[in-house]
Amino acid sequence: MSILSRAPFLYALCISLSSPVIANTDNEFDDLDALLNMPLESLADTKVVTATKTSLSLSDVPASVHVITSKEIERSSARSIADVLILAPGLHVTKFSDYDWTVSARSKNQGENNTLLVMIDGRSAVNPMYSGVNWDTLPVSLDSIDRIEVVLGPVGTMWGGNAVNGVVNIITKDAESAPKAQLSASTGNFDYKEFKAHHSGQISENTHLSGYIESLQHSPFTDTDKHFEDLRHLKVLTERFGMRADYQNLQNTVSVQFGGIQSREDYQWLTYTPAFLEPATHKNDYDIFFTEMNSQELFTGFQYLHEKLDGDQWENQVWVTHSESDSTNEPASFTRIDLDTRYTFNTQDWGILTVGANARIIDEEYAQFSEKEQYFSPYVRTIDDHKFLNQSYGLYANWAVDVTDSTEITLGNRIQYANITEEWYSQPQVRALQKLTDNQRLWMGWGRAVITPSRLELDSTFQQNGYQSKYLSIKNPDNTTTYYDYFEIIKSHGNRNLKLESIDTYEIGYRYWQDNQFQLSMSLFYSQHDNVRGYKALNPIYHPILPEASEGSSGTIINEYTSQLIDPLSQETMGGEISAQWKPIDVLQVNANYSYKTIKGDCTGSICGSSDLPVLELENTPSHYATLHIMWDLHPSVWVSSVVNYVSASEPDEALITEYKKRGYGDEHIIWPEIITLDMSVNWQHKPTWPSIKLSAENLGSDQLKEYPEQFGPFANGTQYYAELSWNFI
Repeated sequence: MSILSRAPFLYALCISLSSPVIANTDNEFDDLDALLNMPLESLADTKVVTATKTSLSLSDVPASVHVITSKEIERSSARSIADVLILAPGLHVTKFSDYDWTVSARSKNQGENNTLLVMIDGRSAVNPMYSGVNWDTLPVSLDSIDRIEVVLGPVGTMWGGNAVNGVVNIITKDAESAPKAQLSASTGNFDYKEFKAHHSGQISENTHLSGYIESLQHSPFTDTDKHFEDLRHLKVLTERFGMRADYQNLQNTVSVQFGGIQSREDYQWLTYTPAFLEPATHKNDYDIFFTEMNSQELFTGFQYLHEKLDGDQWENQVWVTHSESDSTNEPASFTRIDLDTRYTFNTQDWGILTVGANARIIDEEYAQFSEKEQYFSPYVRTIDDHKFLNQSYGLYANWAVDVTDSTEITLGNRIQYANITEEWYSQPQVRALQKLTDNQRLWMGWGRAVITPSRLELDSTFQQNGYQSKYLSIKNPDNTTTYYDYFEIIKSHGNRNLKLESIDTYEIGYRYWQDNQFQLSMSLFYSQHDNVRGYKALNPIYHPILPEASEGSSGTIINEYTSQLIDPLSQETMGGEISAQWKPIDVLQVNANYSYKTIKGDCTGSICGSSDLPVLELENTPSHYATLHIMWDLHPSVWVSSVVNYVSASEPDEALITEYKKRGYGDEHIIWPEIITLDMSVNWQHKPTWPSIKLSAENLGSDQLKEYPEQFGPFANGTQYYAELSWNFI
């Protein structure tokens, strides 16, 4: 049964749940007023789990942690997880098209970003095939999110590989807190349409059940360049669904989840038809056609928590995920099993000790292409061993103990084994927290984390093709011209001899809060990243001239340019983050954050002997990031919100600019552009029993803005408008 065929059944099951809660119309405005004017939660009252896997007050976590609440998500105008993350300090969020984002923490932003671990309820959302995140196909609904916890810096001790520069943990609402009988519909420009249905209810004394379905359609790009006129009909269609059951009785809590996502993207594709393969039937160099790129994911999870009366806890998680994609860049499927068990000893004399073990088993399977098929596509990724059982096992411990009444020390380490490299990895940390006063904290720490090796970088080859008949011409002595077909192949090979990437980070931070009106967090960091990857050009291969060719050509010339991934680079990254939340009056909340980072690269080995370009490319990144979020309740029935996001332009070294100018490129080819965007929303709801209407605009004043250098070939992002009608029937 497919995701689409399941969805109506799931919705019918969810909507049938009964709920005894009926709105009291006499107090409708009082209830709505109380909801809108909720006070800013104090740092001491905010509970977070991502940094330590135990529930702690945010004020007492010895790490840089930021929480994005469900209210802030609703008031942000964002329609995707990636867009929401601009609200957190330390993250660089860039939009490539209307469904592609990249997000980085304390590092250079790039498509295959493997230094940021992204999770949903503690389940990894990182694609194990290439250690990156497909942000547009995360199987989670914005309306189901309770909060997003962002931890900057290394969290490898607790979470393992890829938790090196940060962790984003998307924590969903339990079934009791999920939306009840909620329907919503949205529409906007660029063919945006979205429909959502959520419901939850109590099915027994101790059990709640919730579920949702969503359908989203939009254009794959908002670039209005005239070159895309013939592609305006293309669409991206995404469907999500999810169910959750929660049972709680005395000290036992059980949660079961099931969900998935399916995405279908229209796109224009071409197939090369080089004459040297079939000269007798050759007519065109390539055939252009429209097709679909499909991906889907299904997951199920079981979580069990036993809380003992003495404060000890025993928690277990089991997740099973199946994912498929037919993209020529990721032509693969995998089934992943994640197991995690941990026990927390909570004693007054010895502090808090957490010990745990985890296992991750991934059955990977890549698509296979014949040698002939590898010439047909503009690009394709291949791998020799197309089936592999990827296994990783870990043991970890984290101990937090009070050495004085005001000083706490945390010691931890994780030992991890990965069969992909047949090596053991250590990820230790040392942290300290000083309670300066009742409302001030000073913390510092050091941690080491590693990047989980992926088969993409170890074993795969990415091949790009280009073909044109009668492309090369040679003038003969008798003034006649000889023509040749030309086929160019660019291959980027992985490397089995790569060393493990590791990052050591030193941090210091300060927190201050004043009741429920103001809170301030600041942090500084220094990171040393070793064995950074880079490509080394190998000797090109010039094939003999083939006699097979198109009509009028004397043969086919095939040139093959190859490179291989190596690890000669290292980088030092320094910077800091500051965030503040202020509620000057009950109906107004202001959130602001600013981040700074600078990268200093180094290079050793033969690739660096004749050129500084690999290092200069590494250092070319924006340094300044800032966000201002204002939420204002004008009236119990009306609220407005605005988000201003700023990213500075990069300032590459003059030598890098000069080199690209020699190649015929302008400054815009390599400079990350300055970004200033404004998003705004206004929401009106006459009474709680009435539907709410939200009008939003994204990217105001920055229409057709590109967020990447031209060398990445980005789309321009247009100003988008949309209206949402949402109604809670209960």
